[in-house]
Amino acid sequence: MRTRSVGLNVRVSPAEKQRIQTAAGRCGLTLSEYLRQRALGHEPRFHPPQAFFSYLTWMDNLTDQLARLDPPLAEEYRRCREGLLDSLLRKEDASGDH
Repeated sequence: MRTRSVGLNVRVSPAEKQRIQTAAGRCGLTLSEYLRQRALGHEPRFHPPQAFFSYLTWMDNLTDQLARLDPPLAEEYRRCREGLLDSLLRKEDASGDH
């Protein structure tokens, strides 16, 4: 049974709507759920899509293969991968853009 039966109408500019939709998408939430959480004091967090984790696994496999052929290059590749992850996580935490 649906417990939410009262609607709210909020006017925003097209640019504001786009920013809000983008933020909701980053959190894996619908626009309504994102706005509800924000209005109630929650700060939804960035959730990478499943494809992101698939690519990380692929990069790990490539690094392992590369390590057999050229260990120094594999280590450089691994540092690059870790740098990208750190940068992504720091950017999301520091920006406050949820």
